[in-house]
Amino acid sequence: MKTRNKIFIGSGILFLVLVVAGYGLVSAYGPWGYAYGPFHPRFHDRGFHSEAHHKDMADFILWRMDKKAKELKLTASQKAKYEAIRENFKVHFTEFQNEHQKMKDQFHQEMNKENPDIKSLIESTKTKLNEVSGFMNKNIDLILYFYGSLDNHQKRLVNDEIRERMKYHRS
Repeated sequence: MKTRNKIFIGSGILFLVLVVAGYGLVSAYGPWGYAYGPFHPRFHDRGFHSEAHHKDMADFILWRMDKKAKELKLTASQKAKYEAIRENFKVHFTEFQNEHQKMKDQFHQEMNKENPDIKSLIESTKTKLNEVSGFMNKNIDLILYFYGSLDNHQKRLVNDEIRERMKYHRS
């Protein structure tokens, strides 16, 4: 065999090995190379949420809400209701980021003490959970009010989106 043929055959074999290895990695870890498989790492090796819950997360959620609102082709009155929900979320996200960092720092400071005051940590956590619950109750009412203003076609689009998302979050 000529040297050129040997190089061609060797290159072909190397290419096939790389394709099979790449396919195996994508099959094992998913298309994004996620180290925990198809599941979210949740609190894997952390005491708090992952790094995705910082400033850019709020911007991402608001961007996504805006994108979906454009798809609905809202009327002027519907846009006003949507803006009320959006502004409420935006204010809450900025407040939440600051409070979350303070709570995280407080938790770490307290746990680094020789005798941490677990009771005060639990009380502050209960208070924060009650605040979040009140925020969610208020926003659920706003969302219901907004949803009631949609026409049948818009409601169908929203319902289809929810059903599509539910496919990936079933347990």
